[in-house]
Amino acid sequence: MASTAILARRIVVAGAMVTAVGCGGGSNAGSGPNSGIATDAWSGYCTATFIEEYPVEDFFGDGLFTAHVGEQYLMSSFVTIAGQVDATLLYLTPLGPADFQVSASSGASDLPFVSNCNVDDNISYYAVFADISVYAAEDLATKLCDLAAGAVLPRDSGSMAGYSAASFNFSGNNTYEVYLNAFGAQCGGAEVGYVSVPSTQLFGATTWLVPIHTLLGPG
Repeated sequence: MASTAILARRIVVAGAMVTAVGCGGGSNAGSGPNSGIATDAWSGYCTATFIEEYPVEDFFGDGLFTAHVGEQYLMSSFVTIAGQVDATLLYLTPLGPADFQVSASSGASDLPFVSNCNVDDNISYYAVFADISVYAAEDLATKLCDLAAGAVLPRDSGSMAGYSAASFNFSGNNTYEVYLNAFGAQCGGAEVGYVSVPSTQLFGATTWLVPIHTLLGPG
């Protein structure tokens, strides 16, 4: 059977992994039926369609949500590592995606989902999931560009992609440093930028969802 999935509710602060938990303000990004699933706006990219009920748990083994039979989630990675198939799936919210992992030690046939993409045969993209302004420095004084929700570019494999927390508050907005990768050309040629991310409630915890993320397409 596939191993337990872990929702990525952690943020990088000074090289350490910090789990953001507890109550607080912000929108409830995980509310409503069918929250998290892939929408028509992302058709054509790699998806995982669950063929069995699959409980997703956090780092401590607490249940977060159940991926139901027939639900489709976007994929951020789908690779074989040391004989184990690892998939990173995206739980979509209006503020951005949260990712969770599903793995199978005996191959893709043992995963709790089927995909329109093949393991180790896919194309990586960089995608924007919510409108966001990008700034030149942590003080957010000088804007570099605005990136619109739905923008997708092929990921530049020779450049960094991803983000890390530049500030940390237990509520309210936090600033993140983002590797712009393929979006650098739209932001004055910058390799990195800074974005302000509001806190939100997801599965009973306070978290911050950066709306720029890698995404897979068929190879």
